[in-house]
Amino acid sequence: MITRGSSSSVFLAPVAAFVIAFLFLAMPAHAQNVQVDLSATSALCGGQECFNMAGIFANGVTFQGTSNIDGTASDGCANGLVCSDAYSAQELGLALTPPPPPPSRTIGGVPFTFGPVNTVDCGKGTNTDCTPDIVQLPTAGAVVTLPTAQQVIYSTMVMLGAAVQGHHTGTITLTYTTGAPDVLSQTFSDWCGFGANQYETIAVGGIERINSDGTLNGATCNLYEYTYPVDYTRTLQSITLTNTDGSGYAFAFAITLKPPSFLLTAGVPTPPSVTAGSTSTSTVTVTPQPGYVGTIALSCSITPTIVSSSSATAPTCSLSPTSVTVTADESAPPTTTLTFSTTAQANAMLQRSSRVFYALWLPGLGLVGISLGSRSSRRRRLSGWLLLGLLLAVLISIPACVSVTHLGNVGTPPGQYSVTITGLDAKGLSQAGIPAVVSLNVADK
Repeated sequence: MITRGSSSSVFLAPVAAFVIAFLFLAMPAHAQNVQVDLSATSALCGGQECFNMAGIFANGVTFQGTSNIDGTASDGCANGLVCSDAYSAQELGLALTPPPPPPSRTIGGVPFTFGPVNTVDCGKGTNTDCTPDIVQLPTAGAVVTLPTAQQVIYSTMVMLGAAVQGHHTGTITLTYTTGAPDVLSQTFSDWCGFGANQYETIAVGGIERINSDGTLNGATCNLYEYTYPVDYTRTLQSITLTNTDGSGYAFAFAITLKPPSFLLTAGVPTPPSVTAGSTSTSTVTVTPQPGYVGTIALSCSITPTIVSSSSATAPTCSLSPTSVTVTADESAPPTTTLTFSTTAQANAMLQRSSRVFYALWLPGLGLVGISLGSRSSRRRRLSGWLLLGLLLAVLISIPACVSVTHLGNVGTPPGQYSVTITGLDAKGLSQAGIPAVVSLNVADK
């Protein structure tokens, strides 16, 4: 923006505006992270909301007789009503304030918008219907047609979901404005039994589910994240969610679309194995997807986590540079250097075994033997001196047997370590696909 009040600025302002507008028109249509609105405010599923079942409740809220999600279960509902289990909003880390705005949460750097949480008693026996806030995948398929403004180029679709009553199958169909659709087959893990299926990871793990009487039932369950590649050379138009085994036990909670961003790849570390006190380096390459420009802040983390203390020192990682910029005329993808550093063992403090003090009594015992023998014959006196000589020989050999305890810092503990490199740009876009990972070994001397 031009702030000076000269006559030239009057002429330059419209020219600058024209140039900026031209540049934006020349750029392909992209977007930032888009959280697809599946609620009643959007009517994206054939003119109505996509949420068709209630599945998220606040702790203490009753929903007896609703047959939602795990609807064949029985947890002691009153009046012979069929009971069901669901997800607890608190266990999912969702705010309980009524919409707007709807509850949201960022998981793994990806923001998600959830359906409204049921915060009042609902279902049979009450005058309140439970509010739908999840999508039960139908066998006919739920077609989510994106608003015209959101029909642009994306690189990744990330969906939160799960199955109940065991693992169940479905398909995710990505339809574009041109060409044939992409059909991705998916096995959805049971919410309390992770199957590590294709495209699937744990988004929120180790959580309890809620009974329809409002209590948590102690089961250890999960909410899963499904990450799908999107053809970033075509414009995405709609998403179809289909249950293929006729069970009705597969569900979707939220969908976020990521525009073209960047890929992170890491080279083989040099050297791949180090001793404590040494370093290793690896080249990390930032490859932009078509149409991406931006400045990316890079960070690294190490697993397993070692807590530095007086007895051990954790390894560290660093990146140089800590950020890279991708421009439209990039001739080669930018890189950064990862350095994995370890700490050597500190000087040892030796603690000798207390047995050496007992050894000092041996000569005394020998002298006692000689003293006692002095009243006897010359032969006994000679035996006493021989005994003393034997005891002195044993004493000389004792230092080689003394135990030593290391009281200093052992430095970086030996073992296998993984360094994970992630990126985030100014628009909140993270790397497409999984982060880059470097595996290194710290050898035991």
